[in-house]
Amino acid sequence: MLKDYPRLVGLMILGVTLIVFTGVYYQANYKQDSLNLTLTETVRVSAIANADNSSRLNEGEFFINKESFEEYLKDRIKKNSNVNLSNDVNYKFEYLDNENGSTKAIRVIVRNNDVDYQATAIVDISNL
Repeated sequence: MLKDYPRLVGLMILGVTLIVFTGVYYQANYKQDSLNLTLTETVRVSAIANADNSSRLNEGEFFINKESFEEYLKDRIKKNSNVNLSNDVNYKFEYLDNENGSTKAIRVIVRNNDVDYQATAIVDISNL
């Protein structure tokens, strides 16, 4: 009976180690997904807040003031309590425009400490 104790202790240590590594993995995965979702929602809200409604000629077309959108988004990300970024943050904005100049989608890449976070928002206001 005493000869089974080392095997039992070894299995317990292996089990605890496996549980700890699994917990750390899922915590890091949740943090990454939460940050990406927060950035995507911030991009979407910023786009709607900076919509140029006076230039809407056809239903579903979305025109945006890109300079004010970029400044508004940077300000919202700094104020967001779910996103903790360093002071050395780089933003890259990419816009997918229609042939008439209306915006179809916005991609924002935030580079923080050599880690890229990407948020893409498809702008569809045809139902609004």
